[in-house]
Amino acid sequence: MWKFFDRAEEILALVFLAGTVISVLAGAVGRSFGVPFPEGPEIAQLLLIWTCMLGADLTIKRGEHIRVSALPDALAPRYRLVLIWVSLLCIVPFLGYIVYLGTQLALSNWARELGASGLSYGLVTLALPVGAALMIISVFRRIFAHGVLFALEPEVPAQEYPL
Repeated sequence: MWKFFDRAEEILALVFLAGTVISVLAGAVGRSFGVPFPEGPEIAQLLLIWTCMLGADLTIKRGEHIRVSALPDALAPRYRLVLIWVSLLCIVPFLGYIVYLGTQLALSNWARELGASGLSYGLVTLALPVGAALMIISVFRRIFAHGVLFALEPEVPAQEYPL
């Protein structure tokens, strides 16, 4: 089931990215030919925020997020584990808070129209809590799959983590 979900998320992120490019291109080409496409930038905004949030989840899922590894690499595994626990105890509640506040923001913006497109601005703001919820799921999936010590690492050595 997870492989299907992961693949669908990758495809959706790529479709949204392509849609962003096409929307901006259509707006620019339309203006140059005197046929404006006023919905273009708004649709691009909507698709870009969803692309960013899905991309952030895919990055966490693969452990490829930006990090400074000098301190963890210098620590013994026991102390690195403490540092990782502290990081996880900061990351997960923060993402949970984003889900909470982002949901309130999306619901409060649902009636607001996104300019000329007529779409709900709530669709734009909904990307934040959905993306944060996906990131929480991805963090826990990594913990259960690789253990806490390798939950934030890009490549997990198969022989070193407990099952």
